[in-house]
Amino acid sequence: DLSQPIFLSAYGQWTKKAGFYKLDASDVESGSFDKPEKLIYKDKSFGRLRKAENADRYMFTMESYVECPNYYVSDGTFSNPKRITHANPQQKEYHWGRRVLFDYTNKDGVRLQGALAIPDTRKPGERLPMLVSFYEKTSQYMHYYDRPRYASGGASHLMEAVSKGYLLLSPDVHFRIGSTMEDMFECVEAAVDKAIELSYADPDRIGLMGHSFSGTGAVYIAARSKKFAAVSAGASSVDPSGLHHLWGYSADRKTGSGVSAHQYEIYGQGRMGAVPIEDFDAYSRGAFIDRVPEMTTPLLLIQGEADDIVEWMEAVGIYNAMRLYGKKIIFLSYPGEGHGLAKRVNRIDLTRRMIEYFDHYLKGKPAADWMTKGVPFLEKESSKTDAGK
Repeated sequence: DLSQPIFLSAYGQWTKKAGFYKLDASDVESGSFDKPEKLIYKDKSFGRLRKAENADRYMFTMESYVECPNYYVSDGTFSNPKRITHANPQQKEYHWGRRVLFDYTNKDGVRLQGALAIPDTRKPGERLPMLVSFYEKTSQYMHYYDRPRYASGGASHLMEAVSKGYLLLSPDVHFRIGSTMEDMFECVEAAVDKAIELSYADPDRIGLMGHSFSGTGAVYIAARSKKFAAVSAGASSVDPSGLHHLWGYSADRKTGSGVSAHQYEIYGQGRMGAVPIEDFDAYSRGAFIDRVPEMTTPLLLIQGEADDIVEWMEAVGIYNAMRLYGKKIIFLSYPGEGHGLAKRVNRIDLTRRMIEYFDHYLKGKPAADWMTKGVPFLEKESSKTDAGK
């Protein structure tokens, strides 16, 4: 209905502010779209805008890193919105922290941003242990509420870690065609350097987390970088050049399409731009396996045995390569789980193990028994169950 004003969602690419603007009906009719009226625009995230059917009243959600999404109502000016829900009141009992935004650049001068969660307990100028969780670009979530949840893979936001005194960095990555792994390495290291330069992070106590696409990147970074005291990676591929990759197929789950996954590597998220036969050098530069002999970073490897996106044997390849060269590797293998952990008991288990793992390498706490002794295969409950079938 062009006789009614049009409400626009607004987002600041570099400020991460958001809000609503309005085009009056007269502007719409005349085609004058260049000067919308600002209604509300601040360091928040907004959503679900709705108008009352027969009144000049509006309802929407508003949230921030420290404010759980709540519903607000307002008149058409949006000048004094009133909160009508009070979600998650128990949050005040916990150390939630705050989040800051900073700029950095890759080696080509491309402007990037990182969102850094900072514990409430940090003193001015104090350098803290830092966890880095990355996946493509994530700084746009600067003002999103990060709800506490159990880990489902190797890269989790782990709000529990922030409450326990860790910084949590979410950096952006800029990609070029044909250098995917190198781009992750370069941009993540640049973000870490900036967090150190700004006197937030302790350079000797930094951990990295990745899962799936970023899990493969995390393994590559672990093999190449010297900046990380420990790395966790889930659903990681050991050899992107391998022509054996299939979608929707695993040793446990054979119901998927089973199509070649190299359309993903060439045209999709992999961004390689060519098949390995045409540009093997590009794939080789991004291969983890060739860098294992010089690797010094401990790795926590996480994999669902029924993963039909990244086959379980990929993790076995990473594990065997590191064991062959005497590197520090722990492999957490979850029977019956897919590309991400779904069972609550397994997610609780993984969250506890990840915290204990990073507490050991970044805070100097004694290694938990599972890290030093492991669980022999014949003592696993899953193997006992299988043996009884």
